Amino acid sequence: MLVVFPELDRKDERRTNAMILAFVIGVVWGAVAAFAGRWAVEGLAGTYDVRAVVSEWNSKTTEGQDGPHTTYDVLAITEDGRAIEVPTRDAFGLADPVVARLSSVTDRVLSVRGADKVVEAHHPWEKIAAMSLGLALLVLAAVVLVKVARPGAARKSPPFLAGLAFAAFVVLTPVGFGGTAYREAADPVPNFWELRRDLWGPPPVFARGQTAVSGEAAVRVLDSRPGPPEGAEAWLSGFHVLTLRIEASRLGDTALELSADEHGEPERVKDCAGAPGAFDGTTGLVCFVVPPGYRPEYLLVGELEREVLLRLQ
Repeated sequence: MLVVFPELDRKDERRTNAMILAFVIGVVWGAVAAFAGRWAVEGLAGTYDVRAVVSEWNSKTTEGQDGPHTTYDVLAITEDGRAIEVPTRDAFGLADPVVARLSSVTDRVLSVRGADKVVEAHHPWEKIAAMSLGLALLVLAAVVLVKVARPGAARKSPPFLAGLAFAAFVVLTPVGFGGTAYREAADPVPNFWELRRDLWGPPPVFARGQTAVSGEAAVRVLDSRPGPPEGAEAWLSGFHVLTLRIEASRLGDTALELSADEHGEPERVKDCAGAPGAFDGTTGLVCFVVPPGYRPEYLLVGELEREVLLRLQ
């Protein structure tokens, strides 16, 4: 004879549902607490800067319910030859020199600065919110643990703690979302100088000290020196910098660039980051952030068919 006890089946079902609910709550609180804790640690711990050059830039656009969504994969080569992922979306292009600030604890990128902009990946208000939320969750978790530890509710504690541990593992370990910014490898930095020469051929070259003429514009380099000029904003000292003192006539909006090489492509800094004596259209200082290992050869004046080169060495 088969005897069925409906009441016992319902109790087992309620017990199972309670354990599943405890596990889900543990996962949710564990994930939020782990993210908040990591943000707090990164906000309070020390940082370090690395110079790098963007060597890979890829984007992929997919259609979703809210319209097109674009994801970016940007890698850079650091000064010591390591590959690093930089969360900059489309802020910087291939061969651009950048300075990335990383957490000394997690090795995750907190910000990336280029010649004309900075991308924050760890905003101050998020630090405050994360620390406040983390504290609130710790208090709430303590209350919950006291309740689940009461007689008759102790069976809920293991699935709850298992959920916390599972979420923390996923959020904080390298196999989950806790990986560092460093990657195994990245493509070499592209040499746009060679591509430019292949497309447009060799332009006229003026010797060092001469006046380079492009259309009506004329430019002469009076002096060149490595390093940022005195009075420039402090962030510029984090880069390798080449500072030129030039004089020009009828320059207008004629482009001024430095030649690139296999190390990357220099980028001009607007107004030499606030340094006194920055170029005013006729004379003054022109600053470029340059990639690690770069050796300046030419100042490029003008564009395309009007481009001329002024030798710097």
